[in-house]
Amino acid sequence: MINITKPLDFDPKNREYDPFYDPVAHSMRVLIGFLQGLFGYCEHGSYKWSPSLEDTEITITGQYPLTLESLSRRPAIVCVNSQAAYLNTSMNNLETINISTGNKVHRDIISCNAVFNCVSRTGLEASRIAWFVASNIKSLQVFLQRSGPFTRIGHDVTIGGESSPGGILPDVVDGSAINVQVIVPFFIPHKWEVRNPSFKNDDIQLKVDAVTKINSKGD
Repeated sequence: MINITKPLDFDPKNREYDPFYDPVAHSMRVLIGFLQGLFGYCEHGSYKWSPSLEDTEITITGQYPLTLESLSRRPAIVCVNSQAAYLNTSMNNLETINISTGNKVHRDIISCNAVFNCVSRTGLEASRIAWFVASNIKSLQVFLQRSGPFTRIGHDVTIGGESSPGGILPDVVDGSAINVQVIVPFFIPHKWEVRNPSFKNDDIQLKVDAVTKINSKGD
């Protein structure tokens, strides 16, 4: 049985052995924590973030959905990622062979996009938050590369336009939420080790039993 309560943080030394380690999810958690710390240093009245839902002036999360009730109290930033891809930077991605075990150690670069959905009831507020996020990721790219898992981040930052009303949270009474996206491509190294032997096929057996169909007449 899979333990769904298992924490997402794994031992960095054993990441290549854990098949459930998600390097993209780990990177997104780092970026969410970065934004929470960034807005946590803002002054009160300027979208100051707090871990307390009662005190925070902005919601920063990686979870959907948002509700009109929550947006009526504070704007939000919803952080998601696009599809990821291996870049195949070398032949078979082979880095080295572990002399003591004979295991093959592989390494590659993964490319992905972090999408920050800056959502507010007004387009002006959503745009202001989006530009604050984009400008700080751009200016603090060296900090993110040194402190986070990123090989490259913050070089190509795109700020989208305002989404059309009704595209996120339809509300026939008093308008809809407006979203301004900030798209940040990033690259992360990924390492994995293949145990030797990787597969064991000697004990696999296949049995096929013939099934005879008997009609209702008994023929």
